[in-house]
Amino acid sequence: MMMDTAPFMWEGNTYVPLRFLAEGIGANVTWDQASQTAWVKAGTVTLTFWVGKNVMEINGKQKEIGAPVILKDGRTQVPLRFITELLGWDVKWNEADGSIALTKSMEKNKRNGYGYSHASIRR
Repeated sequence: MMMDTAPFMWEGNTYVPLRFLAEGIGANVTWDQASQTAWVKAGTVTLTFWVGKNVMEINGKQKEIGAPVILKDGRTQVPLRFITELLGWDVKWNEADGSIALTKSMEKNKRNGYGYSHASIRR
C-alpha cells in the first residue's frame, strides 16, 4: 500500500489520516462531527479517538497515545507508530529516503510457512 496522502511531522511524531490508514488495513471508520469522535472497527476490536486528546479507548478501555489526535486539512490525524503497533504492525523508519515500512506477520500458512503483509509510506 502506498499512501497518496503524505504523512507529516508534528512535535516529533509522524501523523497520518486515521481513515486512510484504517481503511488501508481493512478496518471501518465512522466519524461524529459534533463530538469530534472517530471509531475504528477492525474485526472484534473497536478503537475510539477524540480530537485534542492524547488518550483513546480499545473496546472501552482507555489507553495513552502519547500525543494528541489532531485535525488537519479536515482530517483526523493520529500518530502513526502508536496506531500501527496497536493494530499489530511493525514500523521501520528509513532515514536515508524518508520512507516508513509497515509489516505484519500473518498466521502460519500450511503451504508456504509464514506470510507477511507489507505497506510503504513516503513523507
